[in-house]
Amino acid sequence: MDTFNAAAKTKTLNVLLIGCGPHAKRVYLPALNKLQDQYGISLKSVVELNSQKDTTMRATKELFEDVDFLFTPPFKNAYAIPAKFEKLLDDTVAKHGINGVIIATEPLSHMQYALWALKRGLHILMDKPISTHKNVSNSIAQADMLATDFTRLIAKRDPSKAFVINAQRRYHPGFQYVLEQIRSVAEEYHVPITAIQSTHCDGQWRLPKEVLTQEYHPYIGYGKVSHSGYHLIDIISRFVQSSFISSGKSFDKIGVYSSFVKPSGLLKQQTRDDYVSVFGEQYEGVNEYNDGQLAELYAKAGEAEVDSSSLITLFNHGHPTANISLNLMHNGFARRDWILPGSDLYKGNGRVKHEYHNIEQGPYQNIQIHSYQANDKHEANTEDDYSLGGNNHFDIYIFRNSGILGGKPLQVITSKDLAEKMNHDSSKLVIEQVKHRVVREFVEIMSGEREPSDTQSDLSTHALSAELMSLIYKSGIKRKEVVTDYVQK
Repeated sequence: MDTFNAAAKTKTLNVLLIGCGPHAKRVYLPALNKLQDQYGISLKSVVELNSQKDTTMRATKELFEDVDFLFTPPFKNAYAIPAKFEKLLDDTVAKHGINGVIIATEPLSHMQYALWALKRGLHILMDKPISTHKNVSNSIAQADMLATDFTRLIAKRDPSKAFVINAQRRYHPGFQYVLEQIRSVAEEYHVPITAIQSTHCDGQWRLPKEVLTQEYHPYIGYGKVSHSGYHLIDIISRFVQSSFISSGKSFDKIGVYSSFVKPSGLLKQQTRDDYVSVFGEQYEGVNEYNDGQLAELYAKAGEAEVDSSSLITLFNHGHPTANISLNLMHNGFARRDWILPGSDLYKGNGRVKHEYHNIEQGPYQNIQIHSYQANDKHEANTEDDYSLGGNNHFDIYIFRNSGILGGKPLQVITSKDLAEKMNHDSSKLVIEQVKHRVVREFVEIMSGEREPSDTQSDLSTHALSAELMSLIYKSGIKRKEVVTDYVQK
């Protein structure tokens, strides 16, 4: 690629938003609105499903004027947009001088729109995961596509344009600090990460019949691994890949053994009688099925993972060199205590997040990340929310072999420390300010202030994440270890 010319700035920044669901309403619309004055960026058009017409127009018009809308039914082909609608998109690009697209659809539609945007030469910001497929939790062929989808996009991407994957943990100051510590030890002492234990729980309590009726973050066809699970897959991939590259070491094979808990397994954890004992006769009014009937309906629909546990082994010439355990859960501690679901399934349905990482780097250091919420209401935050159980809790413990590395044997970095470093407004969630950073970086690339490759989350850096996601699904389907060759990138 030619040397970046900072003077060659794009004067017109016009964006097309494809997908305006809960995440886009909460993050993309406010972020673009905030950046209008500084960068002159304009949201020109929004694409959404016909079923979301009213809520999409209402949310958009609260922040923007003169926005066009295109509404459509779902498309059947995972890799192509119908010719008639593709022409409408092309006409929109031409009419408004669109040069950037944000793809915020459900992941089943990512490839359709990404391939179109690449063909049109647009800058791209796309939600995670890179892709998923309708029956990926039950089909080896569909699971294989996750890795080949990545390869297909890489082959078509234009390095002079942005292709950013919204994996916001890469932008979080806490995760960035941990990455710096890992790289520092790897570079000086030539030892990569030797073990990781990571756990993430979304605290999403979905009642048995809701599994069949709720389309948001479904457990039919695809589940947790394709939802927030990708964030964890990606951040451990980021840590691992960086540590091996910095240390000069390598791995040439990856082995994965995964086990899925699906909705039929939840029926064994809590039976209909158990739910009646909690919610009383009201439960019988919202669920007319017995457990056997539900299990049959789940199987027929193609139930997907609610919880996933994986043991990942990295090999060098046949020798295991690092073990990683990754636990991804939707079903865990939650604050929902009501029987009918909330209107906001993204944040307003009792969702509570717990996250933990334990990273070993041989005899040199151990780094732990702890992030535990106790409450499900995240709209109003205070200084107290930096503490354990608060909405912004995120603490880092670093244990060092100080006799070799120097410094103190224990360093504690608190949520408050990180907030002060990033000049965070304590009335807001840290993670949502981080999400705005992703949008700002994308706009900086569009404007010419930043080189396309100068991003925390360029598509090209997601090779290991895509491979691991594919392997996790294949192992979970087979219920045995799967092993593949891997060339570090």
